[in-house]
Amino acid sequence: MQSSLRVFSNFTVVVKRLAQITFIATIILIPMRLRLVLLPRPDLPVYKDYTDFLLFAPDIAMLLTIALWGMVLLKGHSRIRFGPAYIWIPLIGISLAGLLSLGASVDRALSLYHVIRLAALFLFFLYIVNEVTSPFWVAASVALQGILQAVVAIPQFILQHSIGLQALGEYMLDPNWDGVSIVSTGSLRILRAYGLSDHPNILGGCIAFGLILLLAAYLHGNWKVRLMILVPFLPMSLALLLTYSRSAWLALLAGAALLVGVEAAHRHWRHIKSLIWLTLAGGLTLVPFIATNLPSLGIRLNANQSFMKIPAEEQSIGERVLLIESANHVFADHALTGVGLGASPTALKDAYPDFPVNYQPPHLTLLDAALETGIFGAMFYFLLLILPWIVLVRHRDLLARPQVAGAAALLLAVSVVGFFDYYTWLLVPGRLWQWLAWGLLAVAIEKANQHELA
Repeated sequence: MQSSLRVFSNFTVVVKRLAQITFIATIILIPMRLRLVLLPRPDLPVYKDYTDFLLFAPDIAMLLTIALWGMVLLKGHSRIRFGPAYIWIPLIGISLAGLLSLGASVDRALSLYHVIRLAALFLFFLYIVNEVTSPFWVAASVALQGILQAVVAIPQFILQHSIGLQALGEYMLDPNWDGVSIVSTGSLRILRAYGLSDHPNILGGCIAFGLILLLAAYLHGNWKVRLMILVPFLPMSLALLLTYSRSAWLALLAGAALLVGVEAAHRHWRHIKSLIWLTLAGGLTLVPFIATNLPSLGIRLNANQSFMKIPAEEQSIGERVLLIESANHVFADHALTGVGLGASPTALKDAYPDFPVNYQPPHLTLLDAALETGIFGAMFYFLLLILPWIVLVRHRDLLARPQVAGAAALLLAVSVVGFFDYYTWLLVPGRLWQWLAWGLLAVAIEKANQHELA
């Protein structure tokens, strides 16, 4: 009997550890575009990644995490915690709204594919709530993620072409090719850093989110921890700069402002003073690149009214406005059920056969939720945007806890990106970061409440 119990205990420990390893792998792999095409479903001129059935490297790691955790639950009959109701209930609501959208979807097979994805993400959320008890593994994972991307992104920018890692999913990159993301000065085309991701904006967002978690760890660590954090923080900061992603820059500023503001509100001046060394090290790393690339950086920030004078920047802004206006019209015709989860590019193609820009979701996640899942999906998504902040404002003492502050800063950064881009709603890297942020905040608040009761 004792021997059987020992074998059972050892099995549970081993499987839990394997799940932890695959969870870490999931985070490390989040930005990577390396994937398998499960089923090609061309629907030109819609970009094939919007319609194909794909399995990405982080998908595989996430599914392994869920499967291994499921084995532990089946063997141990453990009770599953859901976290705060104001997070998990709207998450269920979004999934159900996606399921209901199947009936009116313009591409039912595609919507079903995305319904399955949201179901897996909810299980991933539950894994985080139940098993991610220490922020150390998350911080270490995002550090490894950031370093992996930075060592590819920085040489890409310096050389202004890809560096031969196509086996790992790197695009073939040349700033003179159509379709490659660049910054144009009018006479010069400058390649933005891609890393191993699908787009510089996605890479920038992933790095910005990781930097926020590292900054939270830096503020509350001892001098040895802070020194260790500098190792990934500096190359990640440089890689973020070289993505030229405005939404990612803004997300980092918002998350960092929240973290520093919380420390100032609680008069933790020693923590704030520690930022002097981080700022100095960051300045020494970034200033040479900023000085060298000041004109192109200024273009991305509307220096000398570049949004109106540089055709590429004018097109970028105009494209976003056109997509939002067009999506609003399509939503008005499908307000109750939406056009189908994940099917917004196809719906725009059907509504506007002669569209002047590429078919893609509007760059506003709340509108994406409304367009694809209808008014009920939008309502649940809106609740997820505001309810955590209502709770944190009403219980400001929660933010005194480093884990809560770090998770809240991450959620703020992800939400900021959602006001300027769509990948946190539709694409694998953005979804993983979004559900990770909700999960980390849920477990942080739950632990803080348990500590108060104790």
